[in-house]
Amino acid sequence: MDRSPLPTLSARQVNLTLGVLLAVLFATGVVSWAVGTGWSRALTLTHALAGFGVVALLPRKASTSVRSGFRRHRVSRWLSATMGIGVLVTIGLGLAHSWGLWYGVGYWSALWTHTLVAFALLPLVVWHVTARPARPRRTDLDRRYLLGAGARLAGAAAALGVVEAVTRAEGSGQRRFTGSRELASFDPAGLPSVSWIDDTAPDLDPAAWPLTVAGRPVDLADLRARATPLEADLDCTGGWWSRQRWDVVPLSDVLDLAGGEAARSIEVVSATGYRRRFPVGDADRSYLAVGYGGEPLHRRHGAPVRIVAPGRRGPWWVKWVVDVRLSNRPWWLQAPFPTT
Repeated sequence: MDRSPLPTLSARQVNLTLGVLLAVLFATGVVSWAVGTGWSRALTLTHALAGFGVVALLPRKASTSVRSGFRRHRVSRWLSATMGIGVLVTIGLGLAHSWGLWYGVGYWSALWTHTLVAFALLPLVVWHVTARPARPRRTDLDRRYLLGAGARLAGAAAALGVVEAVTRAEGSGQRRFTGSRELASFDPAGLPSVSWIDDTAPDLDPAAWPLTVAGRPVDLADLRARATPLEADLDCTGGWWSRQRWDVVPLSDVLDLAGGEAARSIEVVSATGYRRRFPVGDADRSYLAVGYGGEPLHRRHGAPVRIVAPGRRGPWWVKWVVDVRLSNRPWWLQAPFPTT
């Protein structure tokens, strides 16, 4: 029995609503995690609101289908229980990151763990939904449901507002709209040295670095002589951001765009084999960096040359660049974030 003062939602309505919220959580989480431009601010807010919506429905879910499901003694109940626990862990990690309660161990952050658990849960969620199909009906959207769901959503929005206000007042590290917290700004020595999944710093001689741009070798000494300072924020998907004064040269200064009318993207390749493709239109606002704060890059930060891509998340900031080339493939024909 639901003792909530809010209008009662049936078990079916709760399940359908949770299904929609989980789909919204996954979609907005993936996009806002992969994209660091300003338009993803709304997605990040939607992601947080959907998470609080799930929390608001948990008491009703526990009093209906969870309790009855365990009474049936099905073998699959343990898979459902694992999924439920995983959802709670994911939400808890998200809150821990947002509130600054736990940053993780070393560079293994709460946000990174939150993301990994969410991806691990995806097969269980798909199984749970397909094993218990419930097609929406017009009668599900009755007046009682709209009042009950609307009131719970309003409560979730109010809770989110309180959390944001408390977090800002507590002031433990300035946050960007992505949720990342400030770390080691204008302090190159304190800048973390994380890399994407299995990338490691290559053991190559910087003096003989094989940098090629559009098929032509580029002299690093000449690149350093042309570099000018640029302040830009590196926003890592691990949950931190840092502002540095980078010494950069725009890609448009080293690429002959006039001779590449058929080009649809700019492909940047690392010495590790890691690569990203940028829109050709980003050539003026994407850069080759050879230093920060007037000093050369550290090896763990991508020395001797890396990409600085303001407005994009960490996976676009390719380290240890050895090749920049024009490509006739569209930039979007790649995963939103790399898989290796």
